[in-house]
This record gives sequence, structure tokens and C-alpha cells, in this order.
Amino acid sequence: MPLTPFSSRKVNDLTPFDISEIFENEPGSAVVIDVREPWEYYGDTGHVKNSIHIPMGEIPDRMESIKAHSGKKIILICNSGERSYYAAKYLMDNGLDNVYNADGGIMKWLMSGLDVEYE
Repeated sequence: MPLTPFSSRKVNDLTPFDISEIFENEPGSAVVIDVREPWEYYGDTGHVKNSIHIPMGEIPDRMESIKAHSGKKIILICNSGERSYYAAKYLMDNGLDNVYNADGGIMKWLMSGLDVEYE
């Protein structure tokens, strides 16, 4: 079997509306981790309310704090969905299940008309 850089497990995407419905119908069942850089997270686009900011490069060092949420849906978001996809793959490859990618990132979130915060 050829070696691959990632497992063959598929990362499931959630649309902004899927995520919004989870927040509304299943409060406390999910956590959003924003993997963008600080200047993006605190910048003009804002971030998903109550999201946890863990820049992508810090994920390996912060695995224990991420694993503390393993009983919930762990939803990763970035600007467009690309970095968060790779971050989700990394978490899955390191033993976490129930990991999702926010399809289209914060850009699609904003285009969907959903609220963000700027603090």
C-alpha cells in the first residue's frame, strides 16, 4: 500500500447554516476553533462568536487543550476553508473524531449573513 501524507479518512464539511443550526438546536454540543492568524481573527472580517482562536501553527503544541473538547463536534474554520481542512486532517490523524471543516471559511460565513464578533 503506498504511503500517503494523511490518512484516507474524509474530512466532513459543514456549511455555515449547518453550524448555525447546531448552535441553535444543540447548544453546547460543538466548539469552533479558528485557525487563522491573530491579525485575521481580530481583523475586519471578525470571527464566529465564542470561537476559540488557535493559529494553525500552534495546533501541535495545543493538542491537549483541543482534546479537552473531544466530546463535542470540533469545527475548524479559517478564511476560505483550506487551512481549516488541513488542520482538521491533522486532528483526525492524531486521534480525534467528530472533527469538521467549516465549508468556505469565514468568507462564506459572512456571505451567508451570519453574525460575527470583533473582540
